Amino acid sequence: MQPITTSFFGQSLISIGQFNSIAPVLDLFSTADKMRTVIEKREIFEPLRGKAVAILFYQPSTRTFTSFHAAATRLGAYVIDIQEMGQYSSAAKGESLEDTMQTIEQTVAADLIILRHPEDYSSQIAADTVSLPIVNAGSGKAEHPTQALLDLYTIYQKFGRIDNLHVAMVGDLKYGRTIKSLAKLLALSGSNNRLTFVAPKELAAPDELLKDLGSNVKITCKEELNGTLAEADVVYMTRVQREWFEKEGKLDRYEQLKNQFILTRHLAGLMPADSIIMHPLPRVGEIMQEVDDDPRAYYFKQMRSGLYVRMALLARILCQEI
Repeated sequence: MQPITTSFFGQSLISIGQFNSIAPVLDLFSTADKMRTVIEKREIFEPLRGKAVAILFYQPSTRTFTSFHAAATRLGAYVIDIQEMGQYSSAAKGESLEDTMQTIEQTVAADLIILRHPEDYSSQIAADTVSLPIVNAGSGKAEHPTQALLDLYTIYQKFGRIDNLHVAMVGDLKYGRTIKSLAKLLALSGSNNRLTFVAPKELAAPDELLKDLGSNVKITCKEELNGTLAEADVVYMTRVQREWFEKEGKLDRYEQLKNQFILTRHLAGLMPADSIIMHPLPRVGEIMQEVDDDPRAYYFKQMRSGLYVRMALLARILCQEI
């Protein structure tokens, strides 16, 4: 994979592993701040006018899809969007991902493709196939780099720093791709960060992830939330992902695990007053709606961060200067 530089211009974003330092991320956040100003002032800013952006999702999505669509549209791009790629004749007839990518590149004269796909290495396959930038909008169980960027931007906006933080990641850490990407970013951000992974044993953070994080971050793995809430700056909740249990024929086990961790108003009240609760959403019961009124609940503010960060990313990839 090509390393990400501060320019971003003409580059694909496939994995957090492309960042060798946190510098390009902070540089991107500066552009996100500019996009935030554009949105808040209702300004017209269309540096992508004349560009074509294809959004191809093989998996269902609400937040990521609408966020990317809004980002590209607000920047003035011509957007070709397909939510259910698996239903289209090419996929239904067994066409390879490589052939589909080349087809989209040619039929719509795309300048950039945003791809969500159930296979772990799908975005890298796409980037190796076509001559235009690919943005990974979620690849299997492996990564979701733009979600990690918006998550870290949310944390940065709240605390004004991205180091010396204690982040607890709770729930499905085996199948959840968002926590994997965010953990890698936090490990890159500073050696003083602490990560506490809280999950049932069979949904624990993969050994490969723990190895990747190396010595750059302090790691604790637990099966209970006890004691963690009172110490964490960020509690990052995740849902137990039914679709992967269904794929493996283990729905009975999903039913046993799905309500292992439920954040109630009482439990949220154990957290420090200046801490925050995050979630990539959708939630399916792991955060009670009664928590929504708590000032620590940041999961909806988190989504607005996605608009700013994705606008910044698309603009930086497709424009030499912003």
